[in-house]
Amino acid sequence: MTIIKPGLLGTKLFIYSSLIFLLVSCTKDGTISLSNTNDNIGAEIVDSITVRTATYQLDPLPSNGQGVLLVGHMNDEVMGNLTVSSYFRIGNSAISNVTLPDDAAFDSLSLALPYQGYYYGDTTLTQSFNLHRVTEEIELIDESNAWEEDEKPVFASGSTLFTNSAFSYDAIPLGSVSFKHRPKTKTYSKSDTVFVKANQSFGEDLWAKIKSGSSQVSNSEEFLEYIKGFVLVPTSKTSMLTAFATDSILMKVYYSYTRNTDGKKVQDSLNMKVDDGSYQFNSIKVDRSQSLISALKADTEAELPGTETKQQVMLQGLTGLVTKIQFPYLYEFVNRNDVIINKAELTIETPPNSHIPYTPPPSLNMMLADEHGVPKSLLTSSYETTTQVAYLANDLSGGVGNSKYTFNLTEYVSNYRGAMEDKKSSLYLTIPVSDLLTKVDRLLIGKGDGNSPIKLRILYTKY
Repeated sequence: MTIIKPGLLGTKLFIYSSLIFLLVSCTKDGTISLSNTNDNIGAEIVDSITVRTATYQLDPLPSNGQGVLLVGHMNDEVMGNLTVSSYFRIGNSAISNVTLPDDAAFDSLSLALPYQGYYYGDTTLTQSFNLHRVTEEIELIDESNAWEEDEKPVFASGSTLFTNSAFSYDAIPLGSVSFKHRPKTKTYSKSDTVFVKANQSFGEDLWAKIKSGSSQVSNSEEFLEYIKGFVLVPTSKTSMLTAFATDSILMKVYYSYTRNTDGKKVQDSLNMKVDDGSYQFNSIKVDRSQSLISALKADTEAELPGTETKQQVMLQGLTGLVTKIQFPYLYEFVNRNDVIINKAELTIETPPNSHIPYTPPPSLNMMLADEHGVPKSLLTSSYETTTQVAYLANDLSGGVGNSKYTFNLTEYVSNYRGAMEDKKSSLYLTIPVSDLLTKVDRLLIGKGDGNSPIKLRILYTKY
């Protein structure tokens, strides 16, 4: 076959013989059409390659030791309503064997929660939550009990607590707070921190033990029997979540005394920290009963094919929602004797207004799942070892306009040649794995018109 094209000056004709360079755009219906490139090539063919998509629910994600305490509620008619509570333990290092002035008197006890910097939702809304005292020992799940070796996902590490873990707590709150989120400033100020004042009786009981040097505060094991932990539980139903930095949380015991040097009454505090962040985790509850994906349970690994949601698929952090992508006929295409793969790109487009009021994630990752659906590795840049990141393109403020992400799949597609077909089962599109366990960023893909917005474009040589 021969392709004849105009030359650079518009007068010569270049004749390419023997080799045909084709740029293939693979759509849901199998149509492959030409896209513009910088290769000065052009053709159009039809092939049977399809892109099969689904919204996939992973098993509950590991949630502890991430350094981020997340609390709040989201109303989402697409992906379901989400409630996030956070458990944590306070250490006794600041109050064990402490020396206090003889006349030191208890004033109050407050939990100080400095902003971590991340938030999601409408910051104009008032957010409220309660502080409760945990009544059950918070125990880690041993790694060997958490996963079978062949079921361990790429983001798993060590003993853990999951997003569906929960522990009993006193129904009567120790304290409550309502606030509107204020962005974290560069220098510390009280506006950077949410304070939850605890009830006086709890504070006075703790103070009495500190003053007397009780073993319940001086001995770590006895202290954990006395105060097993705390949980922050959202009470408002407004769509707003706020993150707090675990290593900056302080339980402040305020007290007053008379200073000997000048006789003035001064206030000071004992600042108790989260000594072991591995016992802090975020626990979620999801209600999808009225959502677009009501058929997909939140705590069971399963998938909802794009064909059942008019090709609308989605992903969301913390809840374990990812977009599953498969190419059921790619193996046959790549293993044709007359085809050499030159380049392959996967593009994901999301329609205008599909993100309001939630902005699309600035970047995405891709996980490679084995034949059992377990995400075992991250997609790397083609023929490199660094994790591949697809950045948002054509993003306009407020989610207006198409959002587009592009992955280079050249190596991935080329590896189909000569490979076992069942070893190339699926890809999982997700927010960056570094954020998957700590953020609730979400993305809706598709217009609901039955057309897949995920396309594979392959540049190949036919001979």
